[in-house]
Amino acid sequence: GLACPEPFAVTRNETCVIKYPDTVVDIVEPDLPPYSVIYPGPTLTTFPQHTVVGSTALLDIRNLLGSMGFGGRCGL
Repeated sequence: GLACPEPFAVTRNETCVIKYPDTVVDIVEPDLPPYSVIYPGPTLTTFPQHTVVGSTALLDIRNLLGSMGFGGRCGL
């Protein structure tokens, strides 16, 4: 006669892309006109994974997901 709560697990993957600014280097040589060299900034792509495991009897899933950032933000 003991009722057991249902277990649950929620997993979410999201792509997070960050583009860092370019680096500009000014070159000045005595016999040439000055010029600039632009080094493109790196692009970092990650695939963070968020997992929640628990029991339906212990928590409200919607509140937990909101507090853990399951809203499409980049978490780096």
